[in-house]
This record gives sequence, structure tokens and C-alpha cells, in this order.
Amino acid sequence: MNGTQQRPPAPQDRYPRRLRLEHPTQHGILLDHTRDYRPLTNWCRSALPSHGARLSKVARLLVENSHQHSRSGLPGGTVRVVLDQSRHLLPHLFVTDQGPLEANTIDYPRLNARDPRSGLAVVEKLSVYWDFSWDWDGQRIKSTTMQVVFDLTADR
Repeated sequence: MNGTQQRPPAPQDRYPRRLRLEHPTQHGILLDHTRDYRPLTNWCRSALPSHGARLSKVARLLVENSHQHSRSGLPGGTVRVVLDQSRHLLPHLFVTDQGPLEANTIDYPRLNARDPRSGLAVVEKLSVYWDFSWDWDGQRIKSTTMQVVFDLTADR
């Protein structure tokens, strides 16, 4: 996801706000800790109109998870959502939170195969691939990024 780095938000920044990214095939939105998902839904439908419902469902699940399980859900927290459409039929969604609530834990996304209605089970059903990565500062996870790849040729 090279070329998508942004400056840290200033205290006066308002949320949600669209991100200006270097590449014209990348679109992004920065959300705060509040749980009003209408701007995310609207952004998803405008970023990928023909598949906006699927994108919106996956993005909302991942943002809700970020709000629930990471520092992004705390006052002042943010979640960064980027859609990279450089691979026309295989768009990549990146959702980045601010790392686990507890600084001394290694917390990462896990698929619960026993619960087909869990967030990651739904993500797996609606995508062709998902994975995660994290930024580590030597003592704790600074941020976790979920990557989800959609197959626009498939009816899901």
C-alpha cells in the first residue's frame, strides 16, 4: 500500500473526512471513535457503486471491530479506510486501527470457524482473500491493518 501515507490528524480536523491519496485509483476516509456508520456507508457506495453494498458490509464490520477491540474506539481514536482499485477486478480494502486496547497484549484478528455469523466469517464469505498486518514499535502494536480483496467477477 505504498504511497498512501498521510500526515497525522491535527486536533482541529473534523471527522469523518475523505483522504487525499497520491494515486488516482485509491480512495480513503478517516473516521473518528464515534459509532455513526452512515458516512462510511455513503463513502463505500460512492467509491465502488456497483458493489457498494458488499464493500459497505465488510468495511462496517471491520470498523466496528476496530472500535470495539482497539484504541480507535477510545476518545480521540481514528480508523483509516482505504480502497485501492489499481487492480480493476480485484479491489483491495485496507482498514487500519490504532492497535490493541492493552499495550502489553498481542491481539490480532482470528477467524472463529464455529461461528458462521462472526465478523471475520462474513468477511471471508464476501471476499476472495483477507489478511492482517501490524506496525510494531519494539514494545507494542501501534496499529493493525486488515486487508480484504474482493473479486468483482463473482456474485457473492
